[in-house]
Amino acid sequence: MLDGILKESGVSFGLDTSLLDSLADAPDRYFHLFLIARGRAVVHGKDGYIEDFYKRTVKKKFEEDEHGRVDYFHLNIVQNVEKGQPICQIIPPVPGIPGRTVLDEEIACKEGKTPALPKGRNTEASEDGMQLLAVKSGRVEFSGRSFIVKSVLEIGGNVDFSTGNINFVGDVHIHGDVGSGFSVRTIGNVTIDGVVEAAEIEAGGDLIVAKGILGDSRAMIRAHHDVYAKYMENCTVHCRGGLQTDCIVNCDVYCDGEVNVRSGRGTIIGGRIRAAQGVNAKVVGSKSESVTSIFLGGQPFADFERETLLLNIKKQEAELERLERQPDSPTRTQRMGKLRLDLSIGRMKLGQFDKELKKLKEKLEEQGGCRMKCNIAYPGVVISIGDLSMSLAKETSMLDARLVGGEICLL
Repeated sequence: MLDGILKESGVSFGLDTSLLDSLADAPDRYFHLFLIARGRAVVHGKDGYIEDFYKRTVKKKFEEDEHGRVDYFHLNIVQNVEKGQPICQIIPPVPGIPGRTVLDEEIACKEGKTPALPKGRNTEASEDGMQLLAVKSGRVEFSGRSFIVKSVLEIGGNVDFSTGNINFVGDVHIHGDVGSGFSVRTIGNVTIDGVVEAAEIEAGGDLIVAKGILGDSRAMIRAHHDVYAKYMENCTVHCRGGLQTDCIVNCDVYCDGEVNVRSGRGTIIGGRIRAAQGVNAKVVGSKSESVTSIFLGGQPFADFERETLLLNIKKQEAELERLERQPDSPTRTQRMGKLRLDLSIGRMKLGQFDKELKKLKEKLEEQGGCRMKCNIAYPGVVISIGDLSMSLAKETSMLDARLVGGEICLL
């Protein structure tokens, strides 16, 4: 009877045949429920994933020795790769297992997906399509969506008359010094193992100067990310990110991040320091009461770029107005067309600058504003936040200056 009912109902998968054989003679066979058949649960597949051999985000670590000194030769923020070396690989998806009902009907499973390789510039897939390989030797970076390999220009010695000025699309590694009067410009990172003299350096990424900058009041340093240097003397520094150094002497600094001078001597003496996110140092000023100006808040790097852009726009407007008064000629028409295009692009950039500056200001306010912290501050130090200024008249220990209730407070 039981066999007949099961066949009539179509139950044919997962039958417990031993239970079925013994059930007719079981003493508790009446008024009880027995599980006579069990289907097979579906097991969905698992998506594959990317296993990285290089970090997507490189954290900068400043390891100090027993004397509080940072080794700027080994900041470990550069990830080098050789041609043909794998950057990442695909871990295949785990296949699913279809389920089965007691009526012997299949329950479909979801199969795991195979991810796409994050292929960027100077990379390619391996023959089996499972690994991402470097097409050339260079430096690995993750751009947000893909891995890219940047070319690296190696300068074995100094940048001087033997090399001339350096202009390169990629990263530059200089194993010597950068001499006075020379320039290094690149859209990537710049690493200098020696000293920067009265030179011009412009990095589209980070700038690392292992032995420091001795600028003779003529060095111009610009970095669109972070700046790391053993020391800085008599130079002008613009950086969109943060600044890390052991010592700053008589420098003009425009920094949209934090100026950190806690390692080594940790001193800021003289000059003007403009920092959007704050200043953190051991000592600010000197016993001889050198005038040391600290400007907190705003966006110094972005503000400087905006002022430069605004000045160019005004020059272009004046030039266009001058051309409009001249008689018609093919040269005049061509020049006016180019000027109008440049003006349009400049005004668009200016609008974008203003939007970004507003967002950055709101973000800084959410973080509780900027501050200056130091172990010792000497007389001659002038602290400015917005339109407010305060001059220190006496030596102050464990200073923490910030804006509270519309006033500069030393906590």
